Amino acid sequence: MSRALVLGGGGPVGIGWEAGLLVGLAAKGVHMVGADLIVGTSAGSVVGSRLAGGADLSTAVELLAGATGEVTPEANRAAVEGLQQLTAIMAEAVAAGGATAETRARVGRMALDAGTISEQEYLELFAVMAGGAWPERFACTAVDTATGAFRLWDQSAGVDLDRAVASSCAVPTVYPPVTIDGARYMDGGVRDMLNADVAAGHDIVVAVSCTLLALPEGFEDPALDAVLAASRNQLEGLRTSGSEVATVTPGEEFLEVSEWGLNLMDFTRAPAAYEAGVRQGTAEADRIGRAWAG
Repeated sequence: MSRALVLGGGGPVGIGWEAGLLVGLAAKGVHMVGADLIVGTSAGSVVGSRLAGGADLSTAVELLAGATGEVTPEANRAAVEGLQQLTAIMAEAVAAGGATAETRARVGRMALDAGTISEQEYLELFAVMAGGAWPERFACTAVDTATGAFRLWDQSAGVDLDRAVASSCAVPTVYPPVTIDGARYMDGGVRDMLNADVAAGHDIVVAVSCTLLALPEGFEDPALDAVLAASRNQLEGLRTSGSEVATVTPGEEFLEVSEWGLNLMDFTRAPAAYEAGVRQGTAEADRIGRAWAG
């Protein structure tokens, strides 16, 4: 029986929450590190690489705390606004017919033209991973800025871990695309915030989403609903193909911390998100443990 863990995108706040969630699950005896595949998108690539590499996941918040000291209030605010703008653009694109490679390439041009910190400055945020061995069973997602093509980085790709994870986290217009083998790559969330279809073929899949997978009752936004539907469709495709799929979505506490996903790029909220994740992990351990056991 093969098992896959899918960790979705969600900025520094999502990193905190996902790390805390896995710590909370482990405290109750549910150890996701035993997955046959750990695939991460954006925030999930940071947490997934740490999990697969055997790191103490509480250090994910320590890394963010260090980064927070280097992020000015203005830069933090720009990151929050940049993600909100990107989400709106992608929502409109999906609602108009789907986030095609052409649409993603258009976002890629925006990413290349945006005024951000330098690529070298950005890569320094991932210095702790530089020179590290690629963890077995770990993969992360990215998108080619020129073609919009989806790319899955794994151990066989021959890419440095720090560059691969940085590319998966390179939110367009917020951070610079990352150069790998002469091409420039951006956040894998430009394709989908989960990219759960990468886990196809595994008997059990646990997918962790930093955003809700459906709009709350009484809330209407056709464009955003189309984005969420794309993720739901990937999960349903896994079920149709024979996988047992369990999902973890934000609890009430994390929704309050992230302001319903509007402030996932706010570094200062990561510690509170971590604590919310720990509590949710312990609360959901029985359900997730049963699903993980098969």
